[in-house]
Amino acid sequence: MLDSPSRIPVREIPTFGLMHWAKHRSEAAKYSLGASGVSSPGPEEFTPKEPAAPFTSAGDEYGAPALRRALAGVHGVAEDHVLLSVGTSLANFNAILALAGPGERVLVEAPTYPSLADIPRVLGLTTDRLARRPEEGWAPRLEDVESAARAPGPPLGLVVLTRLHNPSGRNLPTGFLEKLASLADRHDFRVMVDEVYLDFLPDATPAHRVSPRFVSTGSLTKAWGFGGLRIGWIVGDPSLLSRAREASYYLAVNDAAWSQDVAAQALAARERLLGRSRRIAADGLAIFREWIDRRDDLEWSPPDGGLVAFVRAKRIADTASFAQRLQRERDVAIAEGELFGMPGWFRVCWGAPEDSVREALRRLGEALDEA
Repeated sequence: MLDSPSRIPVREIPTFGLMHWAKHRSEAAKYSLGASGVSSPGPEEFTPKEPAAPFTSAGDEYGAPALRRALAGVHGVAEDHVLLSVGTSLANFNAILALAGPGERVLVEAPTYPSLADIPRVLGLTTDRLARRPEEGWAPRLEDVESAARAPGPPLGLVVLTRLHNPSGRNLPTGFLEKLASLADRHDFRVMVDEVYLDFLPDATPAHRVSPRFVSTGSLTKAWGFGGLRIGWIVGDPSLLSRAREASYYLAVNDAAWSQDVAAQALAARERLLGRSRRIAADGLAIFREWIDRRDDLEWSPPDGGLVAFVRAKRIADTASFAQRLQRERDVAIAEGELFGMPGWFRVCWGAPEDSVREALRRLGEALDEA
């Protein structure tokens, strides 16, 4: 006789607090400082042609050839270095599943986008934190990676980073990835870098170009405004992608043919679309900098690009309660630092229209003055 579903033991799935916040609180606020990606381009900026594939098509087994060619060209690799995915979220899940072996340890930056720390735990892997410290410009320390690689217990199999860093918007220091690659060779581990924000920087070299032990993940969401297409990717050495491709058969099988067709058209307009996004990011940062420079109760490290910054509120320890009260009383949404494991901080984004960002900051300032 089969056990009832309530009696079947299952692995605990941690609550994804930041996603609950994004879907329920950020979207409900009249003035949200939570828009961490650019808005979709209007018809005057991008109008796709009629997709060539019928809407019922399952698409090519490994993704639309035109899209894979376009991504390979952007990343400077052959097509077999590109694996398509349903957004960056599934790309990250797939990459961690494929790159971290049984009995290995995963070193994940902290603070970070929360799912990157939770995925290895859900997979039953030992997980340690790689601190990114505000007093050091949110830069991780190579000596911390070395210590983790030498530590007793399960061997280090995978290091997980974001670039630009989420939640601070800071890039990794110059030369960091090259030195990390040397450590990876010496201690035989792999590196996954979530680069969904990297397209905000015009001249950045993707992590996968640094070492065959590195993979990059990304999508057409944050810096492009095409989140609804659900197009993401993993780029790396084919020897690493073979495992990720096998894992993808369990996760998504094929990606939407129409989405891939439109995505290929968007990549063909890459310079124009990313130019728009970088202007939005620069204009929003200027508005935020003007506002925060007038305040002596906040500390921050300006981002290197993108739409997000992580801010310390000197006089507020419980930023979760502050954020809830801010939304309840002033209809403004911010992501409290507790969602990233850092009480006393909050993440601010300026992807909304400029007038909305200015009004949200005005209301946030009033709430801070009264705190």
